[in-house]
Amino acid sequence: MSSHALLVPRKAGSLWATPKAVAQTLSRLTGTRRHRNPNVGSMPSRILALRLRQKPTDQRKRYGHLFRHAARLKNERLPIVTFQKLLMQEDLRGERGLHAIVSTSDRNSLRDRLNSLGARGWQETDIDHWVWILSAEDTDARILRLVSTDVPKPLFLLTTILQAGTPLRSPESLRRLLDYISKHYVSSSVSSVGGDGNIPPTKRKFALSVNLFLFLLRRLLRHVQKVWPRAVVTLAQLTQDYIGNMGLAKGPNVYHKRCKVFNNALALFSSPAPSQPLYHMEFNWRAQKMLLSMSDAMERPLIIDLMSYRAIRKVLVAQKKSAAERKVAMRYAKSWPPYRQDFDGHDAQRTPEDDQSRAVRSGALVAEAGYEKDEYDRALDVLGGGSARGTPTIQTRSLAPKEWKGDKVSDNFFTEWAMRIRATRNTQEAWRMFHSVTVTSPTLQIYTEMFIKLHASHSNASPDALPGDSREVSPVHHENYSEYELARLTPPTVTELYHDMLKRGIKPSGMCLQVLVSNARSMSEGFQYFRDSSLSSEAIAHMSPQKAHYPSVLKRIPLLVFKSYIQLLCRFQPDRRKGHQVTPDEMGRIYLAIKLTELRLPSNTPEGATFRPVWQIICRALARPKIALLHGDRFSNDVQALRLILDVNRLAERRIGLDLEIFIYICRTIQKLATTQLEQYDVDAGTAASKAPTALTQGTSQLGVLFNDAQRTVKAIFARITTPVESSSNFQLPRFLHTVTPVHLHTYMRTLALLEDIPGMVRLLRWVFENKHVIDEEIERKESSARLMVAKTLCAFEAFAGPHLEASQRSELDRSMDRIAESDPFWKWPSHEDIEEYIQSDKRGGSQRLQRKTMAAWWRQAPDEQVAAELLNEL
Repeated sequence: MSSHALLVPRKAGSLWATPKAVAQTLSRLTGTRRHRNPNVGSMPSRILALRLRQKPTDQRKRYGHLFRHAARLKNERLPIVTFQKLLMQEDLRGERGLHAIVSTSDRNSLRDRLNSLGARGWQETDIDHWVWILSAEDTDARILRLVSTDVPKPLFLLTTILQAGTPLRSPESLRRLLDYISKHYVSSSVSSVGGDGNIPPTKRKFALSVNLFLFLLRRLLRHVQKVWPRAVVTLAQLTQDYIGNMGLAKGPNVYHKRCKVFNNALALFSSPAPSQPLYHMEFNWRAQKMLLSMSDAMERPLIIDLMSYRAIRKVLVAQKKSAAERKVAMRYAKSWPPYRQDFDGHDAQRTPEDDQSRAVRSGALVAEAGYEKDEYDRALDVLGGGSARGTPTIQTRSLAPKEWKGDKVSDNFFTEWAMRIRATRNTQEAWRMFHSVTVTSPTLQIYTEMFIKLHASHSNASPDALPGDSREVSPVHHENYSEYELARLTPPTVTELYHDMLKRGIKPSGMCLQVLVSNARSMSEGFQYFRDSSLSSEAIAHMSPQKAHYPSVLKRIPLLVFKSYIQLLCRFQPDRRKGHQVTPDEMGRIYLAIKLTELRLPSNTPEGATFRPVWQIICRALARPKIALLHGDRFSNDVQALRLILDVNRLAERRIGLDLEIFIYICRTIQKLATTQLEQYDVDAGTAASKAPTALTQGTSQLGVLFNDAQRTVKAIFARITTPVESSSNFQLPRFLHTVTPVHLHTYMRTLALLEDIPGMVRLLRWVFENKHVIDEEIERKESSARLMVAKTLCAFEAFAGPHLEASQRSELDRSMDRIAESDPFWKWPSHEDIEEYIQSDKRGGSQRLQRKTMAAWWRQAPDEQVAAELLNEL
């Protein structure tokens, strides 16, 4: 081959080489592959992602050595070159070491590397475009820039964005991202299952290897579970498409690779969502079922390994009892140990296998597949209701415990023991299980389960409540025990058990410390738990109101332990009581909770952008009916509660975005103040000269402005949570980002009623009618409680908006209800008796006063005053 041939680039349009082409070829020929792509120790895309996280200065210094190392590199890896180009656009004056490296870097060396990349199909304009994508302010904006052009980008860009820390907020960005991945990566995987993902688009399509796909799936799942847990089913669709496309590829080990993706995906889909994990496990099960159905439909079904069997069982033990499982649970005696009771001839014909839960039956498949059960499998058996060691044979709905592996696999013995305590129905049974093992002493995990059982609330008398449905404990049935036997079976107090734990040399930590602190009987007891733990004395001191609070020190407190302390502060924020003097320290607890939360969870950190519970705890406390926030009467305290919760909501929104639980607490706080305001007026419903006030949001007084602000807030939140998600051509996505339940509907309807926002109430009911299928799904999940909330929503509308409706509005709503009632008899307007019962159930009297005010306003506008007066006198 001549030297001229070496200098002419492939597919060139001229026989003469351009200077740029010559430079590109020389760069490629004079450097070895090792020199161009050396091992940099840490993943280049990981370094790039860390740079994008917008960390505070102290945390950015933590990774400074990585940034300086990557800035010095002179290789051609796309993430490194992109990182260095990104640094050139940043203001580095606050990072002197990095600034010196970048400002004195060899520009000729960079130009040489860019020329070499140009020979491989990547132009400098491509890299500048990637830098523009990564320079966006958050993950949503980066994704929108990524998909703004239809040209496929290298996979490192996608993985970097998904690693960059800030969560996805917009369903639109997630939808467009999934469509983009499906089009450019998943469908093109047919061409080469083993590609590395950094192939120029001018050469051939991108290829997504199995390992890269699984890495991508893990990152996507992490984002989805934080903000849109229902969309885990969509990720199962993506996985299904990828496995299907792999089947078209030719090459060795395709079946093995499909099994690898299948089993890893099943395991990933067993991970609980951070928010409402038990509730959202239903969607994890849907995702797993989709993959299992796909495998069953194949000519050669995929092999399920032990990891996948366990993943399926983890999801099943977290499911609500099915109708058959509820029937079985009702047939077990209340004695200990429980025994199966036959209620009729059909029961007598059933075998023990017929009564097994889905979790236990799936455990039997593990043995049939040739896998030997260990302690962790037996722990799942206990939760599923299938243990033969004397624990209840009733499924206990629960998240699966941690599975110990490697050097700690023997600790699964204690996990099984702990689950036997968890699966009991009351404290007496739990105490018996606590002592059921004599060969070794209890560990922290065992004590933790016993503390949880001792602190659990008692179950109500609801006919739907069954053992194992929740953490609540059932009543103890003493049978015919003697006093001695009762004394032996009676569990210790929390204090006695705690002292026993300390005597064994076990310090509270982790979940145990969280349970103890959040349930402490006083602030001093809570701090005693902290002092007994392994937390540093400096970190403990920073939680007290007398100490200056530094974020760097607060960071040393584990996040869930910090949450338990916020819970303690809010629980001991005093209520208003006559004759009780509240000290400044007592009054300031919730203000301290807000201050500490702001410092511990800044918005520019992953924790601050994703951790919701502390904000929910604070808002729940502010919505409490009698909470004392300042020295004054009920009215002034309720005004302060509303002001404060609106401020807290703004702080929370800047960090975690919208939160439906906080929405409920804002509504309740509005209701609290509105009811107090109504009590200040003597509404004489029998005369036209009623002293009924105008709508609370009218007027320019401070109270009117506050109510206006609150009304705008809740209406804006509801408008955003009910904005439908645009459908995808490739995937089936949930219609809404947030789950609107009957509880939200009733709370919001009642809030609008107290604000006398009749048009808002009409719009809300129209939305309910138009999205009945969404409400029906929630009714199916919550059953009788959800039906009750729907009925209350309709009662609130009829009681407080019905008298104000125009004839055309009434006719329109009646037609909508009639259409719905034709297919679902449950949906109907409430009767007069139902409405009256609903109004009278309000123990504080706000509904009664609002009804009288509503009828008084209607009376003033009624054409027939005599008829109106008669109706009002009935009230």
